[in-house]
Amino acid sequence: MSGKVDTRVSPALDPEVFRAVEGYNDETRPFVDGVVNAFNDVYLTLGKVHDARALWAKNLAVTPENRILIVGKESQKQKDRVLKRLALAERDLRANIEHTEGELSRPLKERAGLGSLNGEVRSFVRSLDRPKREAFMRQALENDDRPTLEAILGAQPFLSGLTPLDHAHYVRAYHTQRNSHLVRRLDLMKRFLDMIERNGPIVHRQFEKAVGAQPNAVAAIHAANERAVAALKIGPTV
Repeated sequence: MSGKVDTRVSPALDPEVFRAVEGYNDETRPFVDGVVNAFNDVYLTLGKVHDARALWAKNLAVTPENRILIVGKESQKQKDRVLKRLALAERDLRANIEHTEGELSRPLKERAGLGSLNGEVRSFVRSLDRPKREAFMRQALENDDRPTLEAILGAQPFLSGLTPLDHAHYVRAYHTQRNSHLVRRLDLMKRFLDMIERNGPIVHRQFEKAVGAQPNAVAAIHAANERAVAALKIGPTV
């Protein structure tokens, strides 16, 4: 990893972990760097919260509770900010995934619906038993028989006697053969989406760790402080 490792923060949130994902390169990075940059912000922010907590721990002018309150309030503000950035990065990533899936599926569906011959191709494949159907599909892929493959793969699986699982397998093989750059991009984006979903709970726990107290404890201290401050507002008596 090229960046400085902060051992106080979970390595799962280190942006270098994302850059090390298989398929991340100069070709694919524009589609996922929003996620990398968001986690870089999370990682650095958590380090700063740890720094703040360490500095306030040395301040003998305030009580331990006040230290938690001060660091906790600032931490919550920064947590809300980075979580919003992560949410926007996830939104953009999902949009890119949907767009890329459309780039792959749209031409297939459009070509499959052209002319009556495509329907005859599907009917013929459906009439085959499974071993012969599998051999037929393998041969079509080996020959790069685009019209045949498009007629079969651009329509619903059952029209050709394929299971959804088999259909997905052949569609991927077709795209890997003809649109490998889009397949690589889509695979990487889906890996990043899995990492976002997996690491979301870690972000919350890491902020708790950096503050040194759970949110309900910080909230209780804040409420007690507010009550004490309110008690000082003594007005004139009648």
